[in-house]
Amino acid sequence: MLIKKEDSKEKKNAESCIVWEYPLESKNLKFAIAKIDGRYPEEGASINEICEMIYYVIDGFGIIDCDGKSYEIKKGDLFFIKPKSKYWISGKNLLIAIPTSPPWYPEQYKQVKE
Repeated sequence: MLIKKEDSKEKKNAESCIVWEYPLESKNLKFAIAKIDGRYPEEGASINEICEMIYYVIDGFGIIDCDGKSYEIKKGDLFFIKPKSKYWISGKNLLIAIPTSPPWYPEQYKQVKE
């Protein structure tokens, strides 16, 4: 199955974050590309109640704070985020591939205070 970039759906999650979601025909996996230039979320942190996520850095660099510990990330690095982890990300021209399992959906996501 080939999915062209032009078939992805662009979503602007914040001033600092643009996401392109690719329409996979899968019950087990979802895939997106995100460009982050700044902090996301802009305040507080994110939690996925159910989904596991991988952030694979295609280009750029940044910091992920996950459960109170900060990690520097750069091109070629991979970061795994477990369900219920509290995290935020900050990047400079950061381009990341994001597979999720099960497929990400908004109802299982929430933003919280740090």
